[in-house]
Amino acid sequence: MILDEPVRGSVPPPWFWALSGIERMRALAQGQLPLPPFLRLLGIRPAHVGPGSGTYTMPANAWLWESSGAFVSPPLVEAALTGIAMTTLPPGMDVEPVTLVIDYFRPTHPQPGNLLARARVVNASRFFTFTEVEIEDPQGRQVAHGGSHARIRAIEPAPPPPPAQLRAAENPAYATPDPILRPVSGNDAPIEFWENNDGCTIMRMYADGQFVSPFQRLLALRMTEVDQGRVVSIFPGSEWFCRYSRSVASGAIAIPGGVTGWWAALTLQRPGDSLVLLEQAYRFHRPAPADGRMLRAEAVWANRPERDPVRVDVHVYDADGAVVASQHSISVIIPGAARQKRPAPEAKRILATLLFTDIVGSTEQAEQLGDARWRALLDQHRAIIRREMAQREGVEVDTAGDGFLARFDSPARALECARVVRDDVKRLGIEIRAGIHVGECELQGGKVTGIAVHIAARVQAAASPGQILVSATVKDLAIGSAVRFEDRGVHSLKGVPGEWRLYSLVG
Repeated sequence: MILDEPVRGSVPPPWFWALSGIERMRALAQGQLPLPPFLRLLGIRPAHVGPGSGTYTMPANAWLWESSGAFVSPPLVEAALTGIAMTTLPPGMDVEPVTLVIDYFRPTHPQPGNLLARARVVNASRFFTFTEVEIEDPQGRQVAHGGSHARIRAIEPAPPPPPAQLRAAENPAYATPDPILRPVSGNDAPIEFWENNDGCTIMRMYADGQFVSPFQRLLALRMTEVDQGRVVSIFPGSEWFCRYSRSVASGAIAIPGGVTGWWAALTLQRPGDSLVLLEQAYRFHRPAPADGRMLRAEAVWANRPERDPVRVDVHVYDADGAVVASQHSISVIIPGAARQKRPAPEAKRILATLLFTDIVGSTEQAEQLGDARWRALLDQHRAIIRREMAQREGVEVDTAGDGFLARFDSPARALECARVVRDDVKRLGIEIRAGIHVGECELQGGKVTGIAVHIAARVQAAASPGQILVSATVKDLAIGSAVRFEDRGVHSLKGVPGEWRLYSLVG
């Protein structure tokens, strides 16, 4: 079990609280402090943090999804809201989430890329903050909205002073990737089971261990009791769930509440029906120590005898029986007869700036470093690229080995992203080559296709180590900006008709 492994990352040292809130978040985003265990477990990253606003990312892979359609997003929502609330604080102060409300707009399915959380502070006083967040899928569609009230409190005793200068944190190399980046394991109930069996029967099969969702394996969440309209689950207070203190993070406490409530609602589902989650609302009452003992969540259908909408109330208890959080969710059951299968979405033509990157000499470096050190280096390289893409509203289209494909709304954003990434990865001892092209392409299901994609790939292949090479189209669109280019002559691009004049970014 993943949670039985030694914890990766660490809770910040006491002097962390002597920094202002914005300095704390920037130190984490810039790698001057090790990431906390909870963020490493789920792959949550602060991509960009500023005063009162910022973005966080989390992989949109199948570890946090189950076949019935649920996606475990509260940890990303809460991490972004709490992190951005902290940017308002002076030294010696902390924020504690009191409420968390999430409204869902559309189902989210596993796919390449990241969920993106764009958070901002709406109001801050001496006693409370209110923050809101928008969640986008890798295709740039808004899938949820969240809001949170947090209480401001003083750190006691007063923290010791921070170091005079913060330096890059040393991250140990591991023989395996972080949990969220490993191959997904689990055996969810196939779709046809939901067509032919009622939800209560299927939930009992989960409780018996016949089916296990990937996120249950990742988070050690286990269903112990199932009746129609009622589910009980247990969840360890593991150190893996720590973030800024030795207590279980609020986003981790939200997991058993949200998932157990969803399971209880599913017990009401008839064969062929679908359950649509509309809202989850959490109240956090007290911290839960990360002492390894079990937390328990009990969910009960609250609006009998009515079926629609379905309200489920949940209480989460610590190992001593004290209520640490409460939650309610609102879902709607869609009868099978009312469902219509949508045709596959038609590809639409878009104008996009496409950026390809890869690491120079990756095969040789992998052989020299060995598998474990090379994977750790790749993780750092990917974190830098994803941070800079998110900061410039880029969309990760594909990742293969050490290569990336991203799309941007403007050449300026792609150029700046490539430049910063090229300079930042040099401190890791690696070089990249990058290629950028602007053109029309077809967008379908988050993927981009068309001749423009091939051109961008060939431009990147023509680049030298450390070089950012662009097509003449990019250069022409950058006229009037402060960006400078050098002419690199005319090239034949493999598989692309005609000859192409290419330019390299200066600086």
